[in-house]
Amino acid sequence: MTVLENNLELLKKRYPDIYNEIKNIYVDSNMYRIIENGEGQKTLKVTQSFCGESKSHFLHSKYHPHIEADRFAREHYNPEFPTHILYGFGLGYHIEKIAGLLGSGSRLYVIENNLTVFKSALENMDLCSILENPCIFLIVSKDVVHISKRVKKIIDDNFDEVNFITHPASLKAIPSENEYFKFVMENWNLKKSITDDYNNNLQNNASENLKLNSPNVGIFFDKFKDVPIIVVSTGPSLDKNIDLLREAKNRALIISAGSALRPLLMRNIEPDLFAIIDPQEATYNQIKGYENIGIPLIYLATAASYTISRYLGPKLVAYYGKYDNGSEYTVDSGGSVATTILDIAIKMGGNPIILVGQDLAYVNGKNHAQHGSHTSIYSPELKNMRRVKGQNGEMLYTSLGLLSYKYWIENRILNEQRIFINATEGGAYIEGMKHIKLRDVISDYLKESFNFKDEIESILKESGNQYV
Repeated sequence: MTVLENNLELLKKRYPDIYNEIKNIYVDSNMYRIIENGEGQKTLKVTQSFCGESKSHFLHSKYHPHIEADRFAREHYNPEFPTHILYGFGLGYHIEKIAGLLGSGSRLYVIENNLTVFKSALENMDLCSILENPCIFLIVSKDVVHISKRVKKIIDDNFDEVNFITHPASLKAIPSENEYFKFVMENWNLKKSITDDYNNNLQNNASENLKLNSPNVGIFFDKFKDVPIIVVSTGPSLDKNIDLLREAKNRALIISAGSALRPLLMRNIEPDLFAIIDPQEATYNQIKGYENIGIPLIYLATAASYTISRYLGPKLVAYYGKYDNGSEYTVDSGGSVATTILDIAIKMGGNPIILVGQDLAYVNGKNHAQHGSHTSIYSPELKNMRRVKGQNGEMLYTSLGLLSYKYWIENRILNEQRIFINATEGGAYIEGMKHIKLRDVISDYLKESFNFKDEIESILKESGNQYV
């Protein structure tokens, strides 16, 4: 009996559903090529096409796959957790190593979405120790909905007793048609890597900001129903139409990211509100020289307390997640200042809601506008650089973080019964939004004149804000 026949027999006995899905999979050796080192140890070279480009990578070390797998297992296995979820089967090296570390009663769930990779492993590796191990459970399918339901049930059944592990090389091999699933897996891994120092910083900021006793931004919720709201970010395309915001003043409520405050004020354009969410003290550069301008500041509960305490104008706090402080009003931050503002704008009742400077991608080598508080230049070789469809059908480079904001926005607006417009005039295409030039938005959608300053001051006075 061949290795494949033996593996298939074991698979059919324990995982009949996986067997039925995998048995007729054909492995194209040009795309999935087995390579052996001098000692006969195998690795798999995977070649895939993304956005018209062919790229290859190895699922395991070409030279010492066992040593690499042993190091991976020891770095990621955590004996404090009884349940482990691993994305990435590969050729099984790292699974065998993790299995050797499992304590009594521990379980390891292995997810694989690329059926060709799994079939390659069945054809080339003796997987008896994995397929028959009662502590290992396979979730192998091209159906990401099926995978997601299985994983959700595991997490729900085990609450916070789950250690989630991702095999980076296997993430790269997720089929291109499952791009969103690939993002979810990568983003999960990214969130897991947040350090204790970062979490401590959030907690310290929340404790200090609580002392300010600022009114909740929820006092604005439902107070601006069917009022146009413009959300200003500092993507590179902001340079194209920032001056047009002068014409939108008093015709739409303008809420700017803190990073966009300086570019706007340099052009004598005052936003009606601005927001800061970043926990780092470097955010002070966003208000330096403008500490007493009087424009109300919305800050996330965990925003840099150093910066927030030094702003002398009206302040409103936005609570979220575990930092909700028992508040009646909370926001979904979505991870960025723009997504936070968008959630607030929706809860304020805005319609239409218009995005400006929300590129969500690198445009002409930049990811921020000229006078924004931070700008970075991309290199296509950066580790987590991805490609995303642009507004004109072109493919643009983006980061995993920016891609997460794009997906968040698309999911947040999905069931909202109002108009959302992306007037960024560049960058990524956002599903569910109309893509219209800002000049046309102003002429077609901003018909009325409003006195937002008086309305905001009135709401602030009712809340007892000490700065008004």
